[in-house]
Amino acid sequence: MEFNKTEPELLTDLVFKAMRAGEGEMERLKQISKKSYELFGSLESRDIFYQIISDGEVLEKLKKIPLGAVDGSFQSVGGLGGRWYVMIGIAQVIAERGFTLNPVINVDGIIEPLNAVDEGVIYELSEVLMMLGEMLAIRKVANRLGGGEESYILIDGPIIDPPLYANEKYVEDRVNTLRFCYTQNIHVIGFVKRVRGSHFLNYLRRKQIIEGKNEYFINDLDLLSSVMFNAIKNRASPVYTYPLNYEEGCTNEDKTALTYKMYKDRGLNIYYTYYKPSARGRIFRIEYALFENLSEQEIKERFNRIMSLLNQVWTPLGMDQPLPIIIAHNKCNVRRGAAETIYYEIMTRALSEGNLHLWLESLTESYI
Repeated sequence: MEFNKTEPELLTDLVFKAMRAGEGEMERLKQISKKSYELFGSLESRDIFYQIISDGEVLEKLKKIPLGAVDGSFQSVGGLGGRWYVMIGIAQVIAERGFTLNPVINVDGIIEPLNAVDEGVIYELSEVLMMLGEMLAIRKVANRLGGGEESYILIDGPIIDPPLYANEKYVEDRVNTLRFCYTQNIHVIGFVKRVRGSHFLNYLRRKQIIEGKNEYFINDLDLLSSVMFNAIKNRASPVYTYPLNYEEGCTNEDKTALTYKMYKDRGLNIYYTYYKPSARGRIFRIEYALFENLSEQEIKERFNRIMSLLNQVWTPLGMDQPLPIIIAHNKCNVRRGAAETIYYEIMTRALSEGNLHLWLESLTESYI
């Protein structure tokens, strides 16, 4: 253990200081628990939390709605001589006749060589390549599901992805892909697993529900984890928050607001809610892409339908994510060890003739 390798004098000093820090943290957590319950009461009185409500007849109809899911992953390996290889996996999950435990699954693998100065640059390039692959997959799924009265495509991630990538051509292509789905009567839903930032906190400040900076709640995850836990205990059912327009949680300092403006200028509106399926479950952000203006009541009705589809139709008992999202994530996952083995195969073939391996060995020493 790393703990045992640390110098004993240093460990002794740190342990005593940790005991004092723990006492202070205990008091802070007590205050957070108290403040979160007070805030829950304030939010509850303003109808911020909603239960997922659908009768049997509605659920039977939802089960028959076609649905697909798309996800992608990547690994970048190499770097010798400035050449990297990006391994990309893209998965499509398609249920053309509605709910099923055996949907159609299509998986595409891509190997793309890229030249870059360092890992930071290659990561950004790789992420964009993966997203372009996902856009192509969304169109393929839309071609299978579109043309009917109503269908859905779930994206494992946000609608605007990458959130800070403001390339005009890329934004145009992504908006066109989402608009194509819209013309085919397909609702595109972003299922975001990592809640980041302080958009909901900003909204509460704007509505003066929370005043100014708050020492107890720093970001949305801290705030919602405690408050939505109380909401679930109170209602004994999954809950989600009042749907917000993307702009309602942005500030002038928020870089994502600048990216969203590029999408909105092209006609795209995004609404989102925070969703907690169980007391011990994680918090997710559910995003909805729109190319029309709806009233507040219409937005609420749309989200109740979306949440019913996700939670009551496609989320199995004991799980907190919809089945298509789970399948797509697992099927597209390019694991690090697999990417390194494939890269080894590429280099083995590349260096099979002549004295190229001598050059490689000399170059490798400079990376050690």
